Amino acid sequence: MALPVFIDIKTSHNDEGGFPTAIAWSLPDGSIKSVLIVPDDEWEPWGNSGPEVDVQHLLDQGESGLEIVREINQDLSGQTAFIDGLDDDEFMLERLFETYNNAPDFELATLTQLLPGNDIESLLAIRSQIADEYQFDIHHIDDNIRAMLYLFEQLSS
Repeated sequence: MALPVFIDIKTSHNDEGGFPTAIAWSLPDGSIKSVLIVPDDEWEPWGNSGPEVDVQHLLDQGESGLEIVREINQDLSGQTAFIDGLDDDEFMLERLFETYNNAPDFELATLTQLLPGNDIESLLAIRSQIADEYQFDIHHIDDNIRAMLYLFEQLSS
């Protein structure tokens, strides 16, 4: 059975000048890809990052935003990718793609659209229980994706 795909983005900060620093997405087989993003000069990374963001680490260890955009489109083309709907994921994804003159080849939707009949508070409470049970840190994007995959499996069985 193919699983729904999920996407999560970590940002430098939640203000208007914030930029994407890492992105994770799942594939229909449940595997997860996660990468750091080399900040584009247009984002003015040295002036638009909080103290918890190591810009030099992103420059040294990150991958090109253009390559990431291409890989995500290749992996998720024609599918719907689900987000928890809490953060600025949609805005940051748009910023990432627009910076490299691209558009997503996939649709975005929220958990409540994937699991209708459940309000977001209930879904997030169950996700937190799953995270506690499996010792996931949902503030890490790959763990958040894992928790959402488990959430889907739990509620759709």
